[in-house]
Amino acid sequence: MKNNYSGSSRQILIIGSGTAGLSAAKAARAQDPEAVITMFSEDNRLPYYRLRLCDYIGKSEDYNGLEISNKEWFEKNRIQVELSSRVTSIDTLARTIIANDKEYSYDSLVLATGSTPIMPPFKGKELMGVHTIWTCENIAAINRSLQDAKKAVVIGGGLLGLEAAHKISEMGIDVTLIEGMPRLLPKQLDEEGSAIFRDKVQSLGISVICGKSVAGFEGDNNGHVALLRMADDELLDADIVIVTVGVAPNTALIQSSGMSMNRFINVNEKMETSIKDIYAAGDVASINGRWFGQWLVAGKQGQIAGTNAAGGNDVYKTTDVPYILATMGTRVVCSGNTGAAQSNNSEGTYETDQRIDKERFSYSRLVFRNGLFVGYILVGEPAKSYNKLQSLIKTDAGAGTINNILYNTNDK
Repeated sequence: MKNNYSGSSRQILIIGSGTAGLSAAKAARAQDPEAVITMFSEDNRLPYYRLRLCDYIGKSEDYNGLEISNKEWFEKNRIQVELSSRVTSIDTLARTIIANDKEYSYDSLVLATGSTPIMPPFKGKELMGVHTIWTCENIAAINRSLQDAKKAVVIGGGLLGLEAAHKISEMGIDVTLIEGMPRLLPKQLDEEGSAIFRDKVQSLGISVICGKSVAGFEGDNNGHVALLRMADDELLDADIVIVTVGVAPNTALIQSSGMSMNRFINVNEKMETSIKDIYAAGDVASINGRWFGQWLVAGKQGQIAGTNAAGGNDVYKTTDVPYILATMGTRVVCSGNTGAAQSNNSEGTYETDQRIDKERFSYSRLVFRNGLFVGYILVGEPAKSYNKLQSLIKTDAGAGTINNILYNTNDK
């Protein structure tokens, strides 16, 4: 069955309803008021803020507060959303897709298929009580497992893992957080900053294990997880296990399309793929070899893709977006060039200014090169003023000026 639209309006199809897909739909409508825009979502809900999912751990399952735009908004903007709709194939020559056994034609196509949580091949991963976090349904399942839980283990010390561990700990459940790397947030924090952050996490009663691997899980007679086995055979009690070790891009749809890709779909600064009139944005896309995996970046990429899919000529400008984490009763922010490697070449050397307050779990690292302020790491109280530092990057602002902003300002 083929869906043939009437009229000569541009047909724009968007696969995916995350922030990249929704931003593409909004931008396409702004660029072309007459376009027929259809967004396909495997979810049974309208687009929602996935970043806030952990807020619902241990709480009511009324997820309406997560909704980004309601049904009336989509109707007003004439954006058709096909919920519970799985796209199974794309014919790039015929310019059609198949979704739920129905064929749709397109003039422009935006791939915003996002990513899926990675579940490593742990022994016992199929046991009840072993979860990942990505959807409202995941949170509902986690909440059911938490009802009688006394011991929880969270594997992965990234944003989702930290937020989940914090929320579960606030419920009075003993939590162990396992990070396979030698320290927490190794890509964002240096050793001193990570140590301060780890101390803060442990001050909340959360046990932290770094630099060790998980072998698998063991269950009870009912098929429910009961123990976690480390690679060194250490056993941990676990009534619930949450795995947050990263995501994999959803690229199955285009594996045989001939589209240029590596792990991700390759796009240029216009979010164009190697196939004419097909665009990609968000977690599934790598722009000129660079992948971000950030909500704000995905939204901006979706905006560019949607604009251009509707006949525009916009360009994505790569900028340093601060990494911001607000959990565990503290905040971590880092931006710019935070590398500590010293250089003796003609380009100059790095200089740093550090301040540590272990009692307040506070840390700042300011990085300078060739007399310019090039990056920073902030943990705790100083991180509240991070927005005042962004405009100073690549300027000759000195450590004294910046520290005055971080530690003496009354407007935080």
